[in-house]
Amino acid sequence: MRQAPAAGQAGDRPPTPAPASGADPQPPGRVMSPRDSLLLRARHEVLHFDVPPYLSVDNGTQLDQLARGVVYRTVYGQRAVEYPGAMARIDQCLEAGEKARVTARLPMKMMVVDRERAVLSAAADVALRPGTAVVITHGPLLDGLIELFERVWAESVPLDPAGAAVGARDDELNPEEARLLALLLSGLTDDAVARHLGIARRTVVRRARSLMDRAGVATRMQLGWHAARRGWIEVPG
Repeated sequence: MRQAPAAGQAGDRPPTPAPASGADPQPPGRVMSPRDSLLLRARHEVLHFDVPPYLSVDNGTQLDQLARGVVYRTVYGQRAVEYPGAMARIDQCLEAGEKARVTARLPMKMMVVDRERAVLSAAADVALRPGTAVVITHGPLLDGLIELFERVWAESVPLDPAGAAVGARDDELNPEEARLLALLLSGLTDDAVARHLGIARRTVVRRARSLMDRAGVATRMQLGWHAARRGWIEVPG
């Protein structure tokens, strides 16, 4: 294990160390960040815990990798989804093929590339210089981080730009209702859901109340249980 400062990160992705000299070609006209340089090594799969803080919000490298067929599975923390402008960037990645889920809280910022190397970045409340990262290669610690990702992934709520993952088993919800339900069940506040959907908070409350009435329940917790039972959502795991 070694520690290395990451000088800049792109998109909603953690900073990563630069590869060895000559390891990866740099696309002409683009100044590569350490995180982008590592992502260029990805051949098959990237696993990602996405949570602020961010040094940059450019996700160009990820979009390029998705276009090349690299599989991205991202778990977004609640703070990541609430970040200004986040939903537009998340939608862009989802539409490019990213598989994404959302959960109320993530334990760390993390990226695992091809199950061969992991990068852990300092969280906002850690007393380290912003951008500090720990690189982990083959070994039991890497295996444990991959297992942690899989467990969090299994317990998180699927997120899809058109509501395809949510409501896919039942035609009672239209895409707008399906997405509203996914955001509500992810733990976001009504204000955050309203911002992401571009509607007023009172509209969120009214539509949530409508879903509860349709399900015949009195609380949002009961709504989540009913939604899983009726197939309105994809049940994690």
